[in-house]
Amino acid sequence: MKGIFIALLFAVSGVLADEETTLKTYTVSYADPEEIATIAPLMMPSTNGLVIQTFDRKLVVRGTAEQHTLVKQMLRDLDAPPKNIQINVDFGTTGRSRQRELGIRPKGPIVIRNGDAHGSFEGRFSNRSTTSSENTTQMLVAMDGRSASLRVGESVPYISWLTEYGCRHGYIREMEIEWKEVGSFLSVEPSIVSPGIIRVRLIPELRGRLKNGERQSIQFTHLATEVTAADGQTISIGGFREDKDFSSKFLIGSAPGGQSVNTTITLTPKILP
Repeated sequence: MKGIFIALLFAVSGVLADEETTLKTYTVSYADPEEIATIAPLMMPSTNGLVIQTFDRKLVVRGTAEQHTLVKQMLRDLDAPPKNIQINVDFGTTGRSRQRELGIRPKGPIVIRNGDAHGSFEGRFSNRSTTSSENTTQMLVAMDGRSASLRVGESVPYISWLTEYGCRHGYIREMEIEWKEVGSFLSVEPSIVSPGIIRVRLIPELRGRLKNGERQSIQFTHLATEVTAADGQTISIGGFREDKDFSSKFLIGSAPGGQSVNTTITLTPKILP
């Protein structure tokens, strides 16, 4: 039915056109054919006799020789292959721990009698803090507008807490999930929003296999973080600021023994030639 409508429309437009028109078909490989069909007439100096329809990722165009030339030029610009974007992701972890130590020292003279020490001793508590840091860098390449993922951790020590969190926010129905293997990932979606400007969207995700063999993934989309940077610019984000408790357990886990940990994520996107 659609083919009959297109044929009738082209027949009528051929009668009404002042200039001779021809019918040609153009394949659209990367862009959205509907968007090009909408944009093309707006960029034409004259749309007299021009008819554009879409069919199976193709543009079916009836127009003058000049209009066909302009359509070809637009396709070269709008239907170009998407560029690849390289992103270096650096995880910086700084931990600080405190330890309380007991020191014992003699108070007054010490007398050794028959191999035993006799005297008075006193104890004193002291606090000692230790700071440690670690950097891990991963590199990935994704097409403009597409997504890629990088692995944050081979194991997830707080998997029960994170699964319950996902249930509370409606990502899964059952709170009790029996994982066989699971890892934490970041879904990275880069997009070129203007020449030399890149927007990067980060989504935390759990991905793995259940004990029954089924695959399971949980994307925490409400914690997605977006940043914008110039080509080659390094920018830093402080984890998922909407929920710091989630960040501590998803990225690194809470440290034992009173240790406080701060994690930063640094991104450097680069448009590849």
